[in-house]
Amino acid sequence: MILIKAWYRFTGLMLKALYRVVYGRHMRWGKAFHMRRGFQATVENGGEIVIGDNVFFNNGCGLHARKRIEIGSETIFGENVHVYDHNHRFADPTVAIKEQGYSEAAVTIGRHCWIGSNVTILKGSTIGDNTVIGAGCVISGDIPADSVVRMGAMFHVKPIRRDGNGKGGNPLGQDAPDSSPCQGNLERKGNPTRVLVLDTVMDRGGAETMMMNYMRHMDRSKVTYDFLVNRDYRAAYEDEIEAMGGHIYRMCPMYPQYFGKYKRQIRDFLRRHPEYRIVHSNLEERSYFGLREAAKLGVPVRIAHAHNRPVGFDLKSIFREYFRFRLPKYVTHMFACGEEAGDWLFGKKNRGRVIQQRNAIDTALYRYDPAVAAEVRAEVGTAEGTFVLGHVGRFFPQKNHEFLIDIFAEVHRQRPSSELWLVGGGELNDELKNRIRAKVDGLGLHDAVRFLGVREDVNRLMQGMDAFVLPSLFEGLPVTMIEAQSAGLPCTISDRVPAQCDVTGNVQIVPLDAEPDEWAKRILAQADAPKIADRAQGPELVTKAGFDITANAQWLQKFYLGELAKAERSAQAGGSRA
Repeated sequence: MILIKAWYRFTGLMLKALYRVVYGRHMRWGKAFHMRRGFQATVENGGEIVIGDNVFFNNGCGLHARKRIEIGSETIFGENVHVYDHNHRFADPTVAIKEQGYSEAAVTIGRHCWIGSNVTILKGSTIGDNTVIGAGCVISGDIPADSVVRMGAMFHVKPIRRDGNGKGGNPLGQDAPDSSPCQGNLERKGNPTRVLVLDTVMDRGGAETMMMNYMRHMDRSKVTYDFLVNRDYRAAYEDEIEAMGGHIYRMCPMYPQYFGKYKRQIRDFLRRHPEYRIVHSNLEERSYFGLREAAKLGVPVRIAHAHNRPVGFDLKSIFREYFRFRLPKYVTHMFACGEEAGDWLFGKKNRGRVIQQRNAIDTALYRYDPAVAAEVRAEVGTAEGTFVLGHVGRFFPQKNHEFLIDIFAEVHRQRPSSELWLVGGGELNDELKNRIRAKVDGLGLHDAVRFLGVREDVNRLMQGMDAFVLPSLFEGLPVTMIEAQSAGLPCTISDRVPAQCDVTGNVQIVPLDAEPDEWAKRILAQADAPKIADRAQGPELVTKAGFDITANAQWLQKFYLGELAKAERSAQAGGSRA
């Protein structure tokens, strides 16, 4: 027995040494921490495990952290206990569970607890001090201190809720008359021309915001939008779309393993809905799938719209290059938010065919008003005299939030009375957003960085900012830059953002490879001496540059109707000759 215990001690010391090398400060323990055979600890995504003094794990235990697991001193674990601070997401029945990411919440286990054999402790659980958890229990929630928990004889089963609006219904969140993969009923009101827009999800991203601006300002008795998306949750703009008479349809995601399925679904959809004679796709190179099927089925107006200019190379680049090479054959009209985005998607040889469709906005909504600025700052809790650096963008790698935090750390060092406002949401599992939060906390900037989330009042928030920054890795011609300039903000962008987005002369470009302190100096110097002293001039300058929504919406409406009429006359003439 002495030899066996000595062996446990020796292997435990070796395992501790391995964890120290692999995880460093992400896994920490106190004095007299012991574990027996089969103990496993995994730390991912910047998570951490913190273990107190004199904690003991019996055979086969495991700690699995993506956020934080904390265990108090004098706590002991029976055999095969497992603790998880994360769960798989499983809401999308069309995507493999392992590809849907995780939801995460810290786990805390108090002092002087006994966790019995085969217990599983799930994310977000808190177990108070001096508590006993009986063998076989599954813990999910809060257990008060000085408690004994044991497993009952009953268990409950309830269905998975996948409805985005929380009211039940079928798995894809639409009340549909059949079980087809594309949901929604089309009701014709006033017989407008209905344009089918292909998009990923109608959240508050740049391309989506642009389409909403156009939908709001067109004469919807003549032209309106319906949307075909490939995410199953109810997104930010969907209520407004339906209130304006639009419809939402859903397909499977456009991941490589589902390309064939998506192609079959959109072919079936277009066959069932021959009323769609115009398809406007915002799916970049993936527009190839929908527009190819639309061409085969004789849809006469097929628009591919370029919004981005990807850089670098990864596995996705192989698919991107192939699809964008095949795309022009199936397109009748090429749109782009800017020249660089158009060159990337369609090639420079097609530059003469590309229509520069502006990311237009309602500029009047962004006019600077000192009273609104003071009101917004009070709502956020920003002290008077604080310098506010703003950023609007989803938490995607493209937006370069990691470097943005480095930039702001330097701004805060040079001007301590400063804040960073981050406006925007993230992925379903918020993995990147959580990583940015951890970085902010690690730099001691918790009180200076405001995560404001997805907002409907970006125009108001921008009035509370003093400067705007966009250090993106790549962009097309971002709507946020037009919004920021309408708000009269001095803007700083990376050299990966097209210079074409400077429509007021109030934008400076800093090389992406410049050090954060250089970015900070340039941002503060520009804010102290902006080229446009009167911020209220912003809307007039942006309107003069051609980005006001009213005129652009009228043009696009005429374009849809005119091109459809032209295509149908051509088809009739061809039929007559035949």
